[in-house]
Amino acid sequence: MSKQVIDQYLVLLEGSPDDSDQLAQQISNDIQSGSVRLVDFVQNLGQYLTDEDVGIRRKSLSCISTVLTKLPAAQLNSRQITMLSTFLNEKLDDEECLTEASAGLIALITMESISASSVKDIASAVFTKIDMKKHPQGVRYSVYQIMDKLIQKHLSTLKSINETTINGLLQLISGEKDPRNLIVVFSLLKIIAQEFEIHDFAEPLFDASFCYFPISFRPPPDDPYGITADDLKHKLRDAISASTLFAPFTFSSLVEKLNSSSVGVKKDTILSISACIESYGTVVVGNYWEKIFNSLKFEVLHEGEEDIPDMICNLLKVLTRVLAFGQLRVIDDSPLEAFLKVVTAECKPLMINLESRQCKPAGRILSSIAEASYVSFDAVAEDVIPPVLKLVDFTSSATLAQQKIALESLMAFVEASGNLYGWKMEAVRTSKRENGLLPYKDTLFEIFCKGFVSVPAEEVSFKLLALQGVVRMSLLHTFLDESEMGLVVQYLDETVLVEQNETLCSAALSSLQALGRVKADLILNIAFPAFLSQLPDPELGDVTGAQTSKKHFRVILSALADLCFSKGIFDILTVRLLNRLPSAAKFDDKSATYTQSILATILLVLQRNAGDSDWDKIFFFESLVPKLTSITITAALELSSQSYPAIYAPASVRIVAKIVNLLVRSVPADSQVDFAIQLFKLFYLSEESTLISELYRSQVATVFKPLAAASSPEGLLELFTAAVAGLHCEVKLPVSSAFQFASDLIPVTLANENSRDRLALLRLITLVVNKWFSKNDETKYLETIVDGLRQNLTNSNDIELCIGSLEQLSWILKAYVLKSNRQAFESIEQILGLLRDPDMGAYASKSCGIMISDDEIVDKSNFVVSRLLSKQSYFSFVIQKLVDGFNSSVDTVPKKNYLVALSTILQYMPGKIVLPQLSTFLPLLLQSLSLDDAQVKLASIDTISATMSDASSLMSEHLSTVIPRLLMATTPKPSNPAGVRVAALNALGIFTKTISADTLRPYRADIIRKLAPVLDDPKREVRKAGVDCRQAYYAMDE
Repeated sequence: MSKQVIDQYLVLLEGSPDDSDQLAQQISNDIQSGSVRLVDFVQNLGQYLTDEDVGIRRKSLSCISTVLTKLPAAQLNSRQITMLSTFLNEKLDDEECLTEASAGLIALITMESISASSVKDIASAVFTKIDMKKHPQGVRYSVYQIMDKLIQKHLSTLKSINETTINGLLQLISGEKDPRNLIVVFSLLKIIAQEFEIHDFAEPLFDASFCYFPISFRPPPDDPYGITADDLKHKLRDAISASTLFAPFTFSSLVEKLNSSSVGVKKDTILSISACIESYGTVVVGNYWEKIFNSLKFEVLHEGEEDIPDMICNLLKVLTRVLAFGQLRVIDDSPLEAFLKVVTAECKPLMINLESRQCKPAGRILSSIAEASYVSFDAVAEDVIPPVLKLVDFTSSATLAQQKIALESLMAFVEASGNLYGWKMEAVRTSKRENGLLPYKDTLFEIFCKGFVSVPAEEVSFKLLALQGVVRMSLLHTFLDESEMGLVVQYLDETVLVEQNETLCSAALSSLQALGRVKADLILNIAFPAFLSQLPDPELGDVTGAQTSKKHFRVILSALADLCFSKGIFDILTVRLLNRLPSAAKFDDKSATYTQSILATILLVLQRNAGDSDWDKIFFFESLVPKLTSITITAALELSSQSYPAIYAPASVRIVAKIVNLLVRSVPADSQVDFAIQLFKLFYLSEESTLISELYRSQVATVFKPLAAASSPEGLLELFTAAVAGLHCEVKLPVSSAFQFASDLIPVTLANENSRDRLALLRLITLVVNKWFSKNDETKYLETIVDGLRQNLTNSNDIELCIGSLEQLSWILKAYVLKSNRQAFESIEQILGLLRDPDMGAYASKSCGIMISDDEIVDKSNFVVSRLLSKQSYFSFVIQKLVDGFNSSVDTVPKKNYLVALSTILQYMPGKIVLPQLSTFLPLLLQSLSLDDAQVKLASIDTISATMSDASSLMSEHLSTVIPRLLMATTPKPSNPAGVRVAALNALGIFTKTISADTLRPYRADIIRKLAPVLDDPKREVRKAGVDCRQAYYAMDE
């Protein structure tokens, strides 16, 4: 190899590290191929390795190390490795090149053919030649990496020089403080303690670790290594607990740390003691349990800071589990027996002394120890449970408060038994053993039931505790039988249906949910009949539930919805609720609310579980959609001998439409194909459809023509549109062409006078144009249908035709705007021009918002095509035109139209789109605060609030205008409903957070004075907002 290559490497290393690395790889490849001999490579570096210039020595050593690193592990033979390791060992004396020499040694250590003697020589050189105190942390880290690699690869060789390795390592790590280095140091100490013979070195090795306890490290904000205090704590904990030979030093040292005033140190100490107990094992811990318990009990019995008592209880659980390891019963004279005797002797008297403040803490200690193992649970329960049960006898002299404390102790044992023996909700039962509480089951169940049923209603906390007890007992594996669980469900049912305390009702309902998840039959066979029996029976004249229930039917239906946490339960509930619809819907106004509540309950459950993959959406789609469609349409057509006006009331149809839409869009496209055919047969073709029950199918096909002129009944097209909206785009509409279908809907929509049907048709046209039009269809539709509507606006003197055409045009253009189709902008510009028209201007201003508004049907959730920048593109096109139009208008009416258009658009624009243009339209925004239109005013205030954090400097220039207008918006009048007043107050409050105090100070006194009347506003939410706003201005100088 020529020196030219080496010279090139030395030059590149400083200026272009990546290129030098590639050159090192090339040298490595040449050595592997045999075109370059390793000895020649080293000889060519010779003069550089001994150069007086430190920089050159470093670069030449870096060259060797990098090349060695890139060689395969099997490349070098033992003789070559010995030669190189001897050379690099000598280089450890060169303190300026220690990092580079270390890298080379690490590469050699990983070589397969390295000899044991070479490994020992490297270790010896590291121990004797390096003075770590002379080097910065980065260099020290490279030395620790040598030791780490030696232990990983050659543990047995290092163990053969046991004393040398241990002494050498202790010398190396002495005084280390760098967090990254300590991570390696603690790992090395752990391996030494576990793998080496440390009998004669136990104390110095322990001291080497424990001198760092407790860790108080706080990482700097720019720490490149990402080391946290917890990382160091865990590594140190591993080192301290690595060997049982540390036990004589560990427990005494850690116990001392419990006296620290720092909560953090106490927590770290508790976790470290726990780790040592688990690591050291039964035999060793048996000698130290008394010291541990005596040092910890005080913090629990006297209820120490934060979660220290909880942590100690967990530690005692670990201690008990270790002492009980391998025992099927408590062995006489064992450490476990001694431990349990001491703990129960000390805690039991405290636990049964209900007047003692240490009663509950003592119970916590005993239940924690019981939870540790089957052996300890049986022993502790047998000693403690019977006397506590006597204390909760409701004929005893103990007060309710004292009995509650005893119940809490029993509750702790119920929880402990569940954690130990298993809960019903666990997928796999953790224990096959019989629950240690079974001997006391009957008494426990009776006590908790009496506490729930018999205690006075005002003792809410007591009843809640008792309720929790019976429920948790019900959830224990193989504990209560089915009849006892049924009794619990009956108690819970009665609480939900009768109890007036909301806290108890909520807890009972949550408990029913928990029980139902482990045994659904309890809900189906007991809870459902109880709840359904309390619903109103309109046929008996009871349309509110007042005759049958103490609770309003909405409360009962809400509870039924909350209990529907599985497909099977919901399926049964829908059947039972839908069976009630006919009787509920016979009475028009009186039962409409009840009917709608039944439907809303079904919708609520579906919405809650829409994203749950466990629910079979296709099942409900195929069962519910036809059923609800048939019920609604046949009721509206009055085909039955009975009349059901409440079913086809507008609010009911709207809920059914939402249910249908949710179910249709939740199923895959291939499940929608036949549905689409049946849907269009029903609404478009007037043919027999399977969406109608067979009994009425032919009649409906004959009389139901919703798209015909003057069709009756009205208001059902909402169902059609909602169903079409849920179809995937890839589902072909069962019509001759989407273009023709959308064209045919235009005259139908213009002729329809029912506002609900017309809105449904407008949405339907938008959906078809957006989801099913090809590019050619879009262009053709603009040139024909849209152009015809535009001509109506230009040429017709019929104001009704113009309004209808404008409305249709707005919804059609909405489809184009969502797809960012700029062909529509010419038509949009015509609508903007109408803002000056005295007759059409007000309608045009609303149309500007329609084209970009958020709509529950024309929405991405219904697979509508909506391009990422559609709103930004529309806003950029219209904003300057609105500003220019406003500025050029002379009359008041056109100016108002431009303001309304702007505010309407701003309602639907994200702040990131509005902000760059804010300076352009801010003057208009401020003027819109003076309009009488509450919706426009609210939109303007919301825009001001939303942009304040990013536009405070711009708003500061207009404070003299905006503050008086916002203050005017806080006064009660028709144009300032509560929502506007609250928004204005919130906006004023935001000023204090975004605008400097010096800028706001001239307005402060006037704002505080004028907000005084707000404190007497008739609406509570306005008063609260006023108080918060005034306080913000009072606090400006604090």
